[in-house]
Amino acid sequence: MVKSKKIEELPQIVLLGVICLLFLLPFLAHPTFLSLKDNDLGRTYIPLYTSVRNSFLSYKSIPLWRSDQMMGESLVSNPLSSIFYPGNILFLIFSASFAAAVYYLLHFLLAAFATFYLARSFGFQKLQSFAAALFYAFSTKMLLHVSAGHITMVAAFSYFPLIFLSIRQLLNKPSLKWLVVGSFSLASALILYATIFYYIAIFSFVYITYFLISQRKRTTSKKLTNHIKILIALGLLTLGLSAIEFIPQILFGPQSTRSALSYQDVALPLFNFKRYLTSLLFPYLDFRNLDHESFLYLGFIPIVLSVWGFLSLPTRKKIVVSLIGFLTILFTLGQSTPVFKIAYYILPLLKYSRITTRIWFAIALVAALLSAYALGKIKNQKIVYLILALFLIENISIGYAKIFQISDLKNNNISMYQYLAADNDVFRIYCTTYCFNPQLLQKYHLQILNGESPIQDKNFVTFLAQAGGYSWDKFAVIFPPYQIWQVSNPPMPRADLLGLANVKYIASTYPLNNNGFQPQNKFDDIFLYKNMFYKSRAYFENLDAPVNLIKYEPNRIILTFKSADTPRKLVFSEDYAPGWIATHNFQDYKMEPYQGTFRSITVPPGISSIEQEYTPQGFMVGKIATVATIVFLVIFFWYTRKKLA
Repeated sequence: MVKSKKIEELPQIVLLGVICLLFLLPFLAHPTFLSLKDNDLGRTYIPLYTSVRNSFLSYKSIPLWRSDQMMGESLVSNPLSSIFYPGNILFLIFSASFAAAVYYLLHFLLAAFATFYLARSFGFQKLQSFAAALFYAFSTKMLLHVSAGHITMVAAFSYFPLIFLSIRQLLNKPSLKWLVVGSFSLASALILYATIFYYIAIFSFVYITYFLISQRKRTTSKKLTNHIKILIALGLLTLGLSAIEFIPQILFGPQSTRSALSYQDVALPLFNFKRYLTSLLFPYLDFRNLDHESFLYLGFIPIVLSVWGFLSLPTRKKIVVSLIGFLTILFTLGQSTPVFKIAYYILPLLKYSRITTRIWFAIALVAALLSAYALGKIKNQKIVYLILALFLIENISIGYAKIFQISDLKNNNISMYQYLAADNDVFRIYCTTYCFNPQLLQKYHLQILNGESPIQDKNFVTFLAQAGGYSWDKFAVIFPPYQIWQVSNPPMPRADLLGLANVKYIASTYPLNNNGFQPQNKFDDIFLYKNMFYKSRAYFENLDAPVNLIKYEPNRIILTFKSADTPRKLVFSEDYAPGWIATHNFQDYKMEPYQGTFRSITVPPGISSIEQEYTPQGFMVGKIATVATIVFLVIFFWYTRKKLA
């Protein structure tokens, strides 16, 4: 009976797969249509995954640290990297561009299939469930974040229906299968994008509360106890599976700039009534100016059908949906209403989020289910298919338009990258206006002092502002922040501080009047200077003794030098972070911050080499917890199967 049901559903599943494939086919055939865009995928993720792939292939280990931007940064502590997400194996097998297209395809398929079976769990017919899957997988929320290059966020969105389905199954008929599926899905969402996991957790809590209250007359105390036990197990397994990244991220949080975000920094985007109404219902009036964060329009068909479906709900469900929906809308309005402000001060960790509209994926799924519910009232299947075709035409047109609205990364000044790559020294470069193409930096193996990342070390950001000669006390993702150089009087960087950071060359789109900068060349609109105060990557304080880099791997560095009769302070111009350990002949030496941001070691007399290794304690604890959780699940599953056999 179960097999026949699956066979009956096969045509809808196959058709969903075909539609997802057709949507992404242009990008599978020409991956650079996506990967060369001047968005988060092109600027951040492609360079990141390329760096990880190159590191893994060269050193046969997963890099926990990245040295090619921001004066070094922890990958395992940065939620952006999702370094241990299983889907990232694609980037080890294929080129980053093609892997990104396949990655999108697999997660669109996951979103569609999971929504289909979620709708079936509500008792929807096959055609209704097929419609719900299309409405969510091709919602503007999914498509516009593709245009923004938010590849890990789209992946986190795709797990939401599967998480919802797992929770429903566990509440109705607990099983080991759904416990594992649910915990793996929640852990994946947490690893992929912590903010999206946060909103999923809130949604799940609200749904579980509603379910338990609505079932209270049919729920015995024993059954309630079982519900609580299974939910606790779900939470513990989720934390265990994600601990390898979750623990390092939690420990890094207070050291990051995110911990200092104020209410004004996080209640974004800023809306007024006219802009919100345009975003929600009339996006074509301001189509080009509504970005992925402020575009809340779900499409004409889902809006009409979801209203119809809502009005068809029983009174109790109508009250619950309207209350939660109304509060969510007020939440997305940010500073325009007191709802977000109240949530900001009540909900723990909400201050680490920045964009209020990212919760809209939950609205998209609920709207998809309501729309499918309404379609069940239409008896003529031809009309249903026509409605779905109109939906796909509008939403996919919006998605393509927004994707191709994004300009490509500038691929000029190749000769500048070649000029810099010809210098075989170990050094960094800096641009006063963020003028580098990150993918070309990867191609030519160039390291920069500045960069782009939504999570940064507070001490480094402070140092970079001093070295860059600017003042900026608000949150930024791109460094230097575009607000400080898109002015008539742009900043003049300091040669001495840049020199301490191993910056040998400075690029600028405007002339630099500083005696420490020696003009080298001009490449189109970019002036290139050599820093006369440049210092080596590693050096002794107040001494001229050379230091040699024997190994410079992501997780391991070996330095050699001539021994001396007195202690000396060895400075390494990379960001200081807990977790870096200095050793010599199995003897540990304390690493300390130097001038607030660099790493330093006091080298004892008679020593001629030092090894640095990055093994943050949070990662070690998290790795043990994750491995133990996986081993426990395998043993428990094997024992259960054997007992049943």
